[in-house]
Amino acid sequence: MNLRFYLLLGLVLAAPLLAHECWLEPDAFAVAPGAPVHLGLRVGENFSGEVRPFRTDRAAALRHFSAAGTGDLLAQVPAAPGIDSLALGLATPGTHLLAYDSQPSTITLPPDKFLAYLTEDGLEHVAVSRHAAGQDQLPGRERYQRFVKTLVLAGDKSDATFAIHTGQRLEIVPVTDPLAAPAGSRVAFTILFKGQPLAGATVRAWHHAGVKLVELKAQTDSAGVVAFDLAAAGPWMISLVHMVPLKDVPGLDWESSWASLTFALAP
Repeated sequence: MNLRFYLLLGLVLAAPLLAHECWLEPDAFAVAPGAPVHLGLRVGENFSGEVRPFRTDRAAALRHFSAAGTGDLLAQVPAAPGIDSLALGLATPGTHLLAYDSQPSTITLPPDKFLAYLTEDGLEHVAVSRHAAGQDQLPGRERYQRFVKTLVLAGDKSDATFAIHTGQRLEIVPVTDPLAAPAGSRVAFTILFKGQPLAGATVRAWHHAGVKLVELKAQTDSAGVVAFDLAAAGPWMISLVHMVPLKDVPGLDWESSWASLTFALAP
């Protein structure tokens, strides 16, 4: 069977398998200065998922950025079984950026499920590489790590905090302020991998309009920039996965990075 057959098979099988996004979900995307925000971590599909507790064995970093500076929140993460949400006081008026990095994890998938996952997440270059190396029938052995961010507004005026580079391995950075963009705006994002623009990456934008799921998909240009027409007010998530070969690690062949950014558009 040729590669085209496998890619078509992957398109059929992809949806129910490994389309698991991870994101930060505050209980409110806009609060009065000084009011608490309860920050949750979710994993799921189609921008709908279950709570994953914050716990030290799963968290590599948790940081808070604002006009007042940068704060390290990792000490607030407890040991297992962890807590479902963190209460944070946003005393500084303006934009608050919260960034979470997970600890690396590993997974091994049968070849058909690995191919479906690659196809679903726009990672066909990995499928092509495996095919060229005669590895189509081998399991997919992967190390993965999640890099997620959210933007929360304290008060009624945002600031340049949205554009801060956190240094996450895979990072979504808005080109212009999404908190100042009304519904219907075209909003652009730069995708960085190890601090450099990532070209040709498949990026998605997710939103729930009542019971209807809105899912947009586009690829980054040569400068690592992608743009979406975000038609509706309320919470949005931008997400992507990037995968590279993993060298000299016994039992593993690939390393993937999963990134997301959540925020809310004003009406």
